[in-house]
Amino acid sequence: MTFPRQPSNLVITPSNQSPWVGWLNAPGDRFTRAQLGAMKANNIDPNTHAFIITVFREATMREMWWPRGDAPPVFQFDCPVMSVTSDGRYRVIAPSGDVKIVLANGWVKMPSRPNRHLLDRKPL
Repeated sequence: MTFPRQPSNLVITPSNQSPWVGWLNAPGDRFTRAQLGAMKANNIDPNTHAFIITVFREATMREMWWPRGDAPPVFQFDCPVMSVTSDGRYRVIAPSGDVKIVLANGWVKMPSRPNRHLLDRKPL
């Protein structure tokens, strides 16, 4: 199962932007503009960097609505890995270009109960 990269209609709050949203240069690009800029600043070649993980996150109520009791929508995107922490989590370049830490299973944080069945999916 493949999930979209981000909601089709974004609600941007200037004072509280999500690091998990970013814009592509062209449809089909693997990385966002901000990720490419951060990779360049860290001397990472996007074409040859070997350690990339698919990161999953659930939508927040701030960015979209879904019926009560339904599972929150899930989004996925590729992030270059900067390093691995001592407890096995990954330090990645998020779509906003920020460096963030994600869980060892590729999720930004543990999914809610209705989406726990997705934990069986292995990150790339």
